[in-house]
Amino acid sequence: MRFRFPRPRLIATSLRDLARRKPDEAEEYLDAHHDEWEELAEGSPHNAADILEALDEEGAADLLAELTREEAADVLDEMRAEAAADVLEEMSPRAAAVLIGAMETDQAADILGVLEAHQRDAIIDILPTDAKAEILRLLAYPPDTAGGMMTTDVASLPIGMTSGEAVEDLRRLHEELGSNLAYVYVVDDDNLLRGVVSFRDLFFARPHTGMEDVMAHDPVAVRPQSDREVVAELIERYRLLAIPVTDEAGHLKGMVRFDEAMEAVREEIGEDLTQMVGAGAEEPVFTPIPVSVRRRLPWITFNLLIGLMLAFAIEPFRETIQEYPILAALMPMVALLGGNSGAQSQAVIIRAMAIGDLPPGRAWRAVRREFAVGAINGAAMSIMAGLVVALIAPDPDIGVVVGVAVFVSLLVAGLAGAGIPVIMRRLGLDPALASNIFLTMITDLVGFTGFLLTATLLL
Repeated sequence: MRFRFPRPRLIATSLRDLARRKPDEAEEYLDAHHDEWEELAEGSPHNAADILEALDEEGAADLLAELTREEAADVLDEMRAEAAADVLEEMSPRAAAVLIGAMETDQAADILGVLEAHQRDAIIDILPTDAKAEILRLLAYPPDTAGGMMTTDVASLPIGMTSGEAVEDLRRLHEELGSNLAYVYVVDDDNLLRGVVSFRDLFFARPHTGMEDVMAHDPVAVRPQSDREVVAELIERYRLLAIPVTDEAGHLKGMVRFDEAMEAVREEIGEDLTQMVGAGAEEPVFTPIPVSVRRRLPWITFNLLIGLMLAFAIEPFRETIQEYPILAALMPMVALLGGNSGAQSQAVIIRAMAIGDLPPGRAWRAVRREFAVGAINGAAMSIMAGLVVALIAPDPDIGVVVGVAVFVSLLVAGLAGAGIPVIMRRLGLDPALASNIFLTMITDLVGFTGFLLTATLLL
């Protein structure tokens, strides 16, 4: 088969969609049409990256090998770090080093950071000295910090320049820095960050105007150890295209681009979702099985202990259940309502924390709000559930029991769903760390035992 479309973009998107649906057919087509694959990689590297991510690693590595060094590096740059690392594993260390050496150092460091230590070291040893030193510096920073996200390819000019001289210098830097020419950072002779100037201001300034008169003084900056959430929050708050990274003394080290910060937010949310249920914070879908088991088994064991705790908590109410068997059928409903309500509160709080919308000073105000929401929803649900059960149960008083239990369950769930992440943050822990497991423990205990205790007292 051969694709015939009037525009190259349609070819790119069609092949991408085909790769996602039928990867074998897409790989076969690209193998047979080298010119189209090379044109696609050159003109639309992001679509080419999507195609490779849909294929198996061996097939992706073979297609990359058909491209020039620069084309392959551009495509690799557009891939997710985990997927790119999987492809590099199929190559020899020397072939992988060739591609890594053609990439921007920050992207290269991201990919190398995912590889196993022996594979990473084998590739780094082959790299040129300058690239090796720069990548090792970046790898020294944790990936969830400004240092781990930053690029060191920044446009920096001395403060003594005029705007006209700066424009001429930037013309020479354009090919070298490419997309990293978001801002021009102004430094002194000791590389201390003194200011920042936009291209618009630089372009419209009179040629003989000094940089000090054009630049914005004391720009917002972050430290290499700053958490990625802080970086993303500052970029969003000040509507920046990039934010400079400086050391404690104020020396310019690099910058974090807007796209890197947004990717960090996405990763943070993904990690929160996996941690909420006790999975690893950084566990891609194809994480080695022993690693996944080691990360998940402790929390599953904790769930077992919770289950045993619930069994022992319910056991004293055996006679009540024997006298009113319908209670056994209604217990999961009460716990389910509480669990769902608590999960809603929890999701609102953790999301607010992830995007920097809930500073510590306002945390307990948010908890009180969720408690009030739980009380109102609990009152509404208790009336509805109580009336329905009163109509179908052999004893109408069981409806009263259900109504009371549902109200208490949703009240506690709202408080727990909001309070657990706040408490964990106060203790210096990740708010998302297995918070769903703790929430389930509380809502089940309250839902089951509270329901049975209410039944024992009222029936």
